[in-house]
Amino acid sequence: MSISELRPVLLTLVAGGLGGAAFLLAGLPAPWLSGSMVGIALAQAAGLRATMPDPLRDVGMLFAGVVMGSAITPEMLQALGRYPGSLLILALTTLAITLGGRFTLMRFFGWDANSALFASLPGAMSAVLATAASAGVDMARVATVQAFRMFVLVAILPSIVAISVKTGAIPPHQFLTISGFALVMGAGLIVALLFDRLNILAPFLLGGMLAAGVLHATALVPGAPPAFIADVSMFLIGVFAGSRLGALSLSGLKALFLPALALFFVTTAIAAVGALFTWWLVATPLAEALVAYAPGGLEAMVVLGMVLGLDPLYVSSHHIGRFLMIAFGLPLIARWFIKPSD
Repeated sequence: MSISELRPVLLTLVAGGLGGAAFLLAGLPAPWLSGSMVGIALAQAAGLRATMPDPLRDVGMLFAGVVMGSAITPEMLQALGRYPGSLLILALTTLAITLGGRFTLMRFFGWDANSALFASLPGAMSAVLATAASAGVDMARVATVQAFRMFVLVAILPSIVAISVKTGAIPPHQFLTISGFALVMGAGLIVALLFDRLNILAPFLLGGMLAAGVLHATALVPGAPPAFIADVSMFLIGVFAGSRLGALSLSGLKALFLPALALFFVTTAIAAVGALFTWWLVATPLAEALVAYAPGGLEAMVVLGMVLGLDPLYVSSHHIGRFLMIAFGLPLIARWFIKPSD
């Protein structure tokens, strides 16, 4: 890569880094994902030609997959087995959220079926953006309304969950050894390249997730990746998503406000109904059900649950369970429901 080709890449990374750092300092949710995306969008509005090489994007997707797959521990699988009724209602609620949001965007705002589907999927933003890009969907609109929903949800949910609960201790993290990390990354890369050869959507994300998930679920490689790996993955995905917003003008952003607001109210209302049903049927504490069912980003919701003092195993198992349902179901969703563009 020549100096002239490298310069816009470096400027793009700097713009994303400044946005992520600003969000981090402001205490906003998922700062390296959302902040980098906003930083790139603002830089492009100022005239930057954002550039994200495919290999760099794939590194971010592979890192993200490994981080998510590392959460599939034997303890997490046992937790999933303890909440069958709640998880079943969660699956049905997720389907209702997706169909309700898709109908709203298509019926009242004239969105195409493909963009409406990906914009409505709750709680798996990194996987949704990765697959939307692979499927040729209008990523700018999808990323904008997904980010809006996550921001507003994290801003208001603590006020809604005004129930006093005893704060539990957050269990200490066990991190991967250097050899364990190398093994997980190597296995993830092999599976990702195989998925890529098989033309599976988002191969690096799903390949890393599958390899890390198997190694962690079987306890062959215990421990989570270093925290900075998750930050790097979210940063690179955010930069990639932001670089796809280049065609979205200020007027285009204004035009997305009402669809994003409507989608937020519809999907959040459906999630609240599911949480209330779980509270009534399974006798789950209402605060935990509301946060576990909230259609926000996995990382932001799990952290929010910990901040509110909720049962971290219940909240995280449901968000990870929904993430896995969506992430591994996306290739089938794309194959069965995505309509070819004219």
